[in-house]
Amino acid sequence: MAVTQTERRTSRRAVRAKPPRRGVGRRIGAGVAGIVLAAAAVYVQQNFAMPFEQRTSYLTYKGRVGETVETKRFTVKVLSVTAARTVDTTDYSNKVSKVATSNLFLLVDVSATSAREPFKLSRLGPPVLLTADGRRYQPTDKVSDALTLFNKYIQPGFWSSGLLVFEVPKDAVPGADLVFVPPVSPLVSDNYAPEAQIDLGLSGAAADRLTSQPEDHYSLVSPSR
Repeated sequence: MAVTQTERRTSRRAVRAKPPRRGVGRRIGAGVAGIVLAAAAVYVQQNFAMPFEQRTSYLTYKGRVGETVETKRFTVKVLSVTAARTVDTTDYSNKVSKVATSNLFLLVDVSATSAREPFKLSRLGPPVLLTADGRRYQPTDKVSDALTLFNKYIQPGFWSSGLLVFEVPKDAVPGADLVFVPPVSPLVSDNYAPEAQIDLGLSGAAADRLTSQPEDHYSLVSPSR
């Protein structure tokens, strides 16, 4: 009899020692919910995500050299276009030196003002020179940004002027436009960001004169700059 009672008490303790099972349902529910959320995210990405071309598109405002082009975010005007074989640059100690090219330096003198908030141009999404056949040239990195429009704040109520310097072959000049864009955050897609596409008037004889008679040297460190 003593042996039988001992076995029963041991059996009851063993039953009480079993871990509770009430958390299993919760874990299963959480796993199912995670799968559902992941599937929903994939569905949304595949069916509602904006195409890359649309996410990187702009509202384009067009004009010509000498005209004021106004957008919802900025107003810009191209004052003049010059070509040169050599230009200035500076190093970190502000020492001035000349840089040359086997092509052409195309210098676009630009003036701009902001509609609401001040901004600076960005190398991540800079203004570009758009050729007649669709090529795009970014401003040259041979010239220090300190000597160009990249160094200026474009503010509401004030016009900031400066040069954008492109290094291009001669065949890029005829029919070229300047496409002026403000800085755009790489983390936020603004499908309605404005850009100004400005015809530089470089067709026919004007383009021939610019490419055949470039200045030997154009100074970027003159007192007027």
